[in-house]
Amino acid sequence: MGRHGENIRKRKDGRWEARLPQGHTPSGKTVYRYFYGKSYLEAKAKRNEALEAPLVKEADETGDLLFGQLAREWLDAKRGTIKESTHATYANLLDKHLLPQLGPIPMSALTGEKLDRFLLEKRTRGRLDGSGGLSGKSVSDMRAVLNMILQYARSWGVQNLTGIRLAAAAARQPKVQALTRQEQGLLESQLFSKPDPLHLGILLSLYAGLRIGEVCALQWGDFRFDNGTVTVNKTLLRIRDMAPGAKNRTKLVIDKPKTQCSNRVIPLPEFLLPYLQAQRREPEAYLLTGKRCFMEPRVCLERYKRVLRLSGVRPYTFHTLRHTFATRCVENGVDIKSLSEIMGHSNVTVTMQRYVHPSMDLKREQMNKLATVTIRGQSSSQPEPRMLG
Repeated sequence: MGRHGENIRKRKDGRWEARLPQGHTPSGKTVYRYFYGKSYLEAKAKRNEALEAPLVKEADETGDLLFGQLAREWLDAKRGTIKESTHATYANLLDKHLLPQLGPIPMSALTGEKLDRFLLEKRTRGRLDGSGGLSGKSVSDMRAVLNMILQYARSWGVQNLTGIRLAAAAARQPKVQALTRQEQGLLESQLFSKPDPLHLGILLSLYAGLRIGEVCALQWGDFRFDNGTVTVNKTLLRIRDMAPGAKNRTKLVIDKPKTQCSNRVIPLPEFLLPYLQAQRREPEAYLLTGKRCFMEPRVCLERYKRVLRLSGVRPYTFHTLRHTFATRCVENGVDIKSLSEIMGHSNVTVTMQRYVHPSMDLKREQMNKLATVTIRGQSSSQPEPRMLG
């Protein structure tokens, strides 16, 4: 139970947690720093020590604030205000990319030009193994983190940052693949050949657009057979373990879906319902195992690859099933707004730009519709137009 008025409470894992207000978000929500201890007094002592210390302790020889320490302060302030998986992602970006190069730079020497050059270098040769540049998505994530750190620094009165704004670069959508109709047929023949929990998961991604983490987190209680729907409200993923003294570098967590829009109820195709019904288990059992223990995404991916080999299909990523679902929907005239909500996107633009890739057959079909506007195509019985001159 928490101590009234002190922002100190005992957590479910047995540790004590003390909170220290750091400011407010633009919406007015209080932002806290968190301090942990094995006892109430230990957590309180850590918080009191932070109260007596300056915001940023580390400086260079001239006494100037360093980017590295300020970035760490920002990350600590974000704890508890964002998903645990998001916090772990930010920590990875800092440790692997931002701090090694930007950490020792004094804040007075930080400029927009330097940050732009840093991001450009990451785009062209930023991979840690030296094999080339990072993806546009990775660089965009770094830019977002840098902007949040700069905003945090400005809120604490750090000077010379007012004019620094890192504008988002023009997004280049990665080329994604979808199974051909022939490949989809080969895969489905394998999936329907015998009852198997993994086959169910693959089919749900292929015919409902689920992500691999969402499939791994599905339990039979998420299905409603009276109205033929499945509720997607959680995802399973492996993240960096940020707990003090953690024995392992990573851990598995069941978290909220990727975004708020990813919480959704999906109506299932009617032809899938009997196949699902035949393998139904108790509500607490996970779809991919049929038991109360889950299958982690890494294992699911390896077994999926084996299914592809048995089907005679090229080694596509699991996410290709989601691309294929969207592509088939567009080819068959599914309403884009409905598809966007089924996919869990915030708007239809995301759906169109990222996942919809009309096949050549569909493009040809659309082009042939021009026959209705030409004299030659309107009716084969009409005489050809007479040439003049």
